[in-house]
Amino acid sequence: MHRFYSALFISFIVSGCGSKVPADKEMLAVFQSKKAHFEHLQTVLCSSNERRVVMMDPEWSEPQVSDNEKAKLYSIYREIGAKGVYYDGDCSFRIAVWSVGFGGDGDYKYYSYRPKAERTERARVVSTLDKVDRGSETVEFYLRPIVGDWYLAFDHWP
Repeated sequence: MHRFYSALFISFIVSGCGSKVPADKEMLAVFQSKKAHFEHLQTVLCSSNERRVVMMDPEWSEPQVSDNEKAKLYSIYREIGAKGVYYDGDCSFRIAVWSVGFGGDGDYKYYSYRPKAERTERARVVSTLDKVDRGSETVEFYLRPIVGDWYLAFDHWP
């Protein structure tokens, strides 16, 4: 289990290294214009109850998935500008978009699908993620509602 979460953090870190944090406005525009792709990804992922990570950049998955399944997922990732997906196995998932840091310590911005209320308990719901305090010394989780159970999310791990 520890290996699984360590790999997740490494994947988020490498996926956006050196790039500028995408603005909420940019991510919301992608969501609105590509909503059918997000919903298709939701359907694909929620058809399974198996926890998994499938990353395109860098390429790896746990557990291993078939080349056919990777091709289907990667096609969706390319459409929505994602680097990969972490799926919790209960129809909740995170779509990696940007990250910076190393070894878990860092910042992560992503789309999140959270159909269960407890998924939002630890996070602060905010009107914008563009002004998140990335210099904070405490671990912080932020959510910005999009529509229904969809959110933009930002995690800060100092």
